[in-house]
Amino acid sequence: MYRLKLILLLSFLSSGLAQNWLQNQRTERQFKEAVSSYNDGRFAIAEEITSKIIDLNNEGFNEKTLLLLLKSQVALNKSSAAKITAKRLFTDYPASSFLPFIMESMGDLYVNSSNYESAYRMYSRAKQSNDNKDFDIKIDKKLLKLIKIKLPQALLDELLVFESNPSAVNIHLLAIAFSQIMDGLPDAAALTLGKIDPSMLSNEFSDLMESLLRESYKPSSPVLTIGLAVPLSGDDSDMGNYFLKGFEKGQNSNSFNNQRLSILAKDTKSDNIETIKVVNELKSVDQLMGIISPLDNAESISLLSSLNNSDIPVLLTNRHETEVKKINQNAFLLSSSYTVEGRIAAQYIVKHLGLDSIAVVAPANKKTEIQIDAFINEVNRLGGNVVATEWYTGEPKNLRRQFKYLRKVAFELEEKKKTFDVALGMDLDSLDALFDVSADDFFDLPKPDKKSMSSNDSSKVVLKTIQAIYLPINHQDLEYIGPQIPMYNFETKIVGNASWQQLEILTKENIGPHLRGMSIISNLYITDIDTFEISFENYYQYQLGNLTSEFLTSLSLNDMSRSSFKNSLQEIEMYEGKGFNYYPLESNNKINSAFQLINFNGNSFQKAGVLAMDTLMVVQKTNP
Repeated sequence: MYRLKLILLLSFLSSGLAQNWLQNQRTERQFKEAVSSYNDGRFAIAEEITSKIIDLNNEGFNEKTLLLLLKSQVALNKSSAAKITAKRLFTDYPASSFLPFIMESMGDLYVNSSNYESAYRMYSRAKQSNDNKDFDIKIDKKLLKLIKIKLPQALLDELLVFESNPSAVNIHLLAIAFSQIMDGLPDAAALTLGKIDPSMLSNEFSDLMESLLRESYKPSSPVLTIGLAVPLSGDDSDMGNYFLKGFEKGQNSNSFNNQRLSILAKDTKSDNIETIKVVNELKSVDQLMGIISPLDNAESISLLSSLNNSDIPVLLTNRHETEVKKINQNAFLLSSSYTVEGRIAAQYIVKHLGLDSIAVVAPANKKTEIQIDAFINEVNRLGGNVVATEWYTGEPKNLRRQFKYLRKVAFELEEKKKTFDVALGMDLDSLDALFDVSADDFFDLPKPDKKSMSSNDSSKVVLKTIQAIYLPINHQDLEYIGPQIPMYNFETKIVGNASWQQLEILTKENIGPHLRGMSIISNLYITDIDTFEISFENYYQYQLGNLTSEFLTSLSLNDMSRSSFKNSLQEIEMYEGKGFNYYPLESNNKINSAFQLINFNGNSFQKAGVLAMDTLMVVQKTNP
């Protein structure tokens, strides 16, 4: 009997152990699936799986599953849920071996909510409780980013009181020195940097250390903290990254007039929703004086809408339509608007060049249509005449129809001109002659032959009656349009936009000699361009970032505040940069009206001056 009970007991225990083993195996597979989902960026799936595992209350998995749940919630920016999970971890596992990773996740959570002081504390605590070199490097990189935001010295002084690790002390001192440089106190920064032992400083901070040492020898000057909302990933990442590189180059220029710049760049990921998130993070940074953005129209509207109730000035570096100003009264259009560019081009052709017979060839899209409408209205207002407007769609590989129509118009203008000239050239000896000539005398005269021109003949005739052709094209269209213009024999003034500044295309043998004398109206005068190594559009953004940064360093501010920054922008009368000018509209001092006038001599570009609205202004260059 006893033996039977023992056998039954062992069988029961074996069955229970088997069930536990099977359950552990199932949970292990689920956990691995959650880890895989997290690593692949499928955070919502990882959160769902880990929540189910925790509901099973399997003690062997709870701790690490809670950590993975926390990381998933942080990645999903679920702040409240992540804090509850973190609280449970600290309560149930106060001596957890995962403590460094928990602290890191909390630091990430605070970064997401722009609470940079708390994030710095969490990363510092993660570094204190860690002994893994790779993890240490990872945390150092995150601390470096936070240091460049300019942390308050009160926070750093607080952490130094409780810090005994020499490496961590050096990092806090480095953060203090950075803040002192940002506050325009190079002497104080030099004293702080003197307390740092370079041998106890991580390699991740060596470049910053060298940079701060150089800055500490410069004269005292204030630092303007600027936020950048740029697409560093996604469809527009190339444009965003080149703009940022150019901006950083301008920031590091030695030709500072009034202040240096401190940059806080945020990735909009080429997405409207992400743009709104980024803007909300930036505007909460108190030391931020303004936001700069090279975003396109759709993302700019998201950005401006998100800042509608904020006092922070926003500088849009790409061209926009004037209407975006209605979304946010603190918006400044550095590259002007499509309407202003159209009007400037009309004033240049009609008022400055004195031409009154003008044709237009342009791509059919909303932006260009707005520009051409403004161009035509301004030409009409000035007494000129747009004799033809031709549109094209897609890649302009064959514009035969458009240019043949322009030749037809030019022939008709030629015939009208001849008829008009003959009429003006009649020579009558006296009024009596009108009565001496009988109509009968003409009856036997031979009728004049009407000469008809075939298409082959007409294409060989050089036409002069269209005095100017305005061609505001897309940058990728030039390689198709450039070779076609010479084929149609127009003796005319070609006026283009910024997209024509592609020297490697214009200097080709079948293009350059025929377009000698053309003029380009552009926001920027681009020099030293080598688009064999980089696309024209990306180089344009690089230059735009560079020149924008240099423009900001020239501003005169009464103090480092958003209102002072805004007032300084509104009070500009004329800024003259290397290849960029800022001349505000008289009717709206938040819209730039200055454009570079560039001539093409067949081999190279030459800056001829600057055109500005309201008063047409051509400033001759001083240096050839």
